[in-house]
Amino acid sequence: MTTLIVGGGWSGLAAAVTLIQQGHSVHLIESAKQLGGRARNVLWRGQTIDNGQHLMIGAYDRMLAMMTLIGVDPADAFHRFPMDITIHDTHYSPLNLSANSFLPWPLSLAWNLIRSAGLKGFYSVAKLQSSIPALLLQEDITVSEWLLSTGQSERLVKQLWEPLCLATLNTPIDHASAHVMATVLQDSLGKGQAAADALIPRVPLSDVLPHVAANYIQQHGGLISLKTRAKQLIIEQNKVTGIICQDGATLSADNIIIASGPSQSGDLLAEHIKTSKPGEYPICTIYLQYPPNTRLAKPMLGVSGTSSQWVFDRSEQIPGLMAVVISAPGEHEVMSNDTLIEHICDELKGIFPELSETVSDSLVIREKRATFACTVGIEKYRPESQTNIKGLWLAGDYVANGYPATLEGAIRNGENCAKSLLNQD
Repeated sequence: MTTLIVGGGWSGLAAAVTLIQQGHSVHLIESAKQLGGRARNVLWRGQTIDNGQHLMIGAYDRMLAMMTLIGVDPADAFHRFPMDITIHDTHYSPLNLSANSFLPWPLSLAWNLIRSAGLKGFYSVAKLQSSIPALLLQEDITVSEWLLSTGQSERLVKQLWEPLCLATLNTPIDHASAHVMATVLQDSLGKGQAAADALIPRVPLSDVLPHVAANYIQQHGGLISLKTRAKQLIIEQNKVTGIICQDGATLSADNIIIASGPSQSGDLLAEHIKTSKPGEYPICTIYLQYPPNTRLAKPMLGVSGTSSQWVFDRSEQIPGLMAVVISAPGEHEVMSNDTLIEHICDELKGIFPELSETVSDSLVIREKRATFACTVGIEKYRPESQTNIKGLWLAGDYVANGYPATLEGAIRNGENCAKSLLNQD
């Protein structure tokens, strides 16, 4: 039995590793010239950086388990430290969501929140957290409606909830699913300090999983073909038998797992099964090269009231390199790269006076379809991994799992899809 996996992102790789581990024959194809999907390496000025920044936490248990399985020590791949998020604002004083304290979890989180947002702010956050079980039993609403119903202040909405929603769902709060946001908060803040730990990559993302997973697959007899685009499914008597590639080549298979993004998979499946193609939102990453001795106070800082949203200190990889992330649609989309870089430098200088006014080098990476839009009611439209066509399976982060477009969700869906396939054999 041979399984053909279409898509070499983290979900497709997870599916391949899971099948290989059970002695299954696997052939993975990827249309790009490298693996990793939306979490991959980019070569810039002779140095390796990431195509974007990913906020990973201790609750990503399936990702960490997959890394361990293929031979990656998470301690070598990540800096792991207790949640310590500071969000700066153009109007308000910094707000701290931090576990750093002499008090045990969750009192440490409460103490730091009280110190930066006041007792009223703490009670508002606690009220929102306690409302999650009831919210998840009701019809989905927008995150902004949820915040309003729990009495969140204008400051908390602007400086805490909106940045966190953009970071996790990549969707504006007026459109974002409260159910999905609640699930994220429940699994991060609601499951102990270890689940809320921040994981900051020590190495480029392709070295965290894709490169090592590829070696694992190939060493165990699997095939990987890059620059190979699937054009058409071959289905006979409601059963898959293979695919036709862009170059006209035919690949035979007993099972096919479609593990590409929603747009690509939707185009491939359109003739055969009815799927709901979601909207997709962009993520823009601006790399700024400051003098080599430049450092932020923390590896990651939030910013609100600006175009900039999150600033990552990537000095461990390249001294003085900062990565600024802008999630979801916004006015930055119509700016030229030069205008955007100048705009971001001015914003950062205004908030962090210690930074230089100019940078020696810069790079803008625009992922126009970075994630699916995690909008209200999205759960109703996300497909299951098993289809009505025999041997045709779906993976990728858009497959139903309750999470937004995260690497953890991608890996879960890849593993779960592979296990369901194995149980059908």
